Amino acid sequence: MSLDLMDSYDFYQLSPRQGPLAEQFTTVVNSPPSPIRVPQKRAVRIALLLFGDINAIDNRSLLMSFKKRMRELGIDYRLDTYTGSSQNSSDITPYFKIAEAQPDYIVMTELGFVQRRFLERFLRTSKAPKVILYDFASPLAHWMNHPPLIYIGFDQKKATIMLASYLDRQLPPDASISALVLPSGYLGYVRCDVFLNEMMKYNRRISHIRVVSDNKKSAFEAAQSLLKKDPSDFIFSCSQNISDGVVAALKEKSLAPNIQTNSWGLPLHGISDLVSRRVKVSVLFMKDDLSIALAEAIKMDLEGKNMPNLYVAHSTLMPAELDAESIRLMVQQAYHYSVELWQE
Repeated sequence: MSLDLMDSYDFYQLSPRQGPLAEQFTTVVNSPPSPIRVPQKRAVRIALLLFGDINAIDNRSLLMSFKKRMRELGIDYRLDTYTGSSQNSSDITPYFKIAEAQPDYIVMTELGFVQRRFLERFLRTSKAPKVILYDFASPLAHWMNHPPLIYIGFDQKKATIMLASYLDRQLPPDASISALVLPSGYLGYVRCDVFLNEMMKYNRRISHIRVVSDNKKSAFEAAQSLLKKDPSDFIFSCSQNISDGVVAALKEKSLAPNIQTNSWGLPLHGISDLVSRRVKVSVLFMKDDLSIALAEAIKMDLEGKNMPNLYVAHSTLMPAELDAESIRLMVQQAYHYSVELWQE
């Protein structure tokens, strides 16, 4: 897939008219909600495919934020939620169910080979459900002539470059760095490869690089092995699942207490791991803005307005050095619709 992905700069170079539309849409997302102005003959039907545990905090946050914005916009809708175990799962039952339901919109929250093949049948016809890619902002060159209604997500490459720059400034020149990276795939390309390339630019040597599966157990075992064999000052985690595993390994007794890693977003225990300094820095994504953008995109489409095919939300860094009040304010900004979930 990596050869087919574009970043926002490439996309806007190929489609110059998209830039101004994206700026206008960003203003809408950041503004107070304005109710829909066209009458609806019936409830709009939305199929949302989630992955993993439907009660995971990220899934609950998505649903809470989206439903709240849809209420504020006054859109009459019916939301059907489907669950897949993982993007690489061979179980295609949810996809058959979605196709049979014939919704107006299909919202896909992960994009791998299976999802791509499933969606392409709908992209090639104007009569089928409209496709929205959620948390995925790397347009596919192969889809340029028949794009989804909108890609909504973050510039993972830009966020990783920002993280690498911060770590180069903060880590001592002689710091030993290891990396736990993902196999080839979307995140492996836009995060792992980019991070390793940036470290080369800074003349930072990575002492150990291990490829692990995107799950906590695999990362935990790899981190334990690294820590016992040749402890590093910093272990780069390419995904949040990997970060969870590394943090769990760092919490084990008798292991060096000053080793740190990074995290992505705000996991359930993310703030306490920052406070304990096991996590040196987290890339904080303005996640509720994605759900708001999802609702606003549906509204704009129902109103027949010109809209962009790509919305890139904001991300920033949340260093461990921040005081508790600053961290609280940043979390409030990132999850302004669903912050209560992180306060439970």
